[in-house]
Amino acid sequence: LCSVCGEVHVGHTPHKIRTCDGVGSLKNKEHRWMKGGVEQILPQVESFHLYDRLGRAVSHDEQLIVDRIPAVVELCVQGDVNIPEYPTRRRTFPAYSVAGRIIDFERRFPKEAAEVAIRGMESWEVMRSGIRKLVSEYAVHTCGYCPEIQVGPKGHRVRNCQAFKHQMRDGQHAWQEATVDDLAPPVYVWHVRDLNSREPMANDLRRYYAMLPAVVELFAQAGGRVSGGDCASLMREDVAVPELEEMKLAV
Repeated sequence: LCSVCGEVHVGHTPHKIRTCDGVGSLKNKEHRWMKGGVEQILPQVESFHLYDRLGRAVSHDEQLIVDRIPAVVELCVQGDVNIPEYPTRRRTFPAYSVAGRIIDFERRFPKEAAEVAIRGMESWEVMRSGIRKLVSEYAVHTCGYCPEIQVGPKGHRVRNCQAFKHQMRDGQHAWQEATVDDLAPPVYVWHVRDLNSREPMANDLRRYYAMLPAVVELFAQAGGRVSGGDCASLMREDVAVPELEEMKLAV
C-alpha cells in the first residue's frame, strides 16, 4: 500500500512504476510502500438498512438512527435472505404505489493455501454474478458524485455528499442506477506474471503489464486460476513483456 496515494500492489517486491499522484508525492512520482490489509483489496461499501423497502426514504435527521450495513448484505436481505440482526418486512401479497402512497394488500500450508485460493476465486466469481442477477431484480442507487450507495427502490434523503461542489447542492446526492462495480468496487493492481522473480516491475514497461482486481491477483498468486469471468480478458496473456534492453532496440 502506498502511504501517499493509496495504490495497492500484491506481491513480495513492490513495483517501480511511477504513478504516485497523491498530495505530498515525490517529484519522480515513486511510491512509498507500506504493509496493507484486507480493507485495501476488498473495500466495504455500506448502505442504510431498510426495515421496509417500500416505505419512505431515510431522512436526513435519521442518519444516526438507521443502521448502515454492507451494501452486498443489504442487497441479499432484500433478495429474501433472512439475517436475524437485520429484520425486514416480507410481503406475501403485492403492494402498489398510487400517487406516491403505498397501498399494501397484506396485512495455512501451500496445499491448503491453494485450495483456499481456488475456493476464493470461485466465491469471487459467484459473488459478482450473484450481484449482477440481484441488481437486475432489485433496485440499487448510487450517487453520481460520490460513492454513496442505497439499496432500495429510491435513494435516501440524508444530505451527506462531500463530493466536488457539494455546497451548491446542500449535500444532496444525485441518485442514479448502480452497477456491480459500485457495490463491490474492484481495487486494480499490476499483475505479477513471474512469482519467482525478485526484480521489481519496471516503470518503462508498464504498457505491457496487465492489471487485475487485487482480490483476484491475491488468489492467483496463491494458486487460483483466472479461467473466465470478467478478469480473463484483463490478463493480457497474449502480450509478451520484453526486456528493458530489447525495448530500447525497438523501432
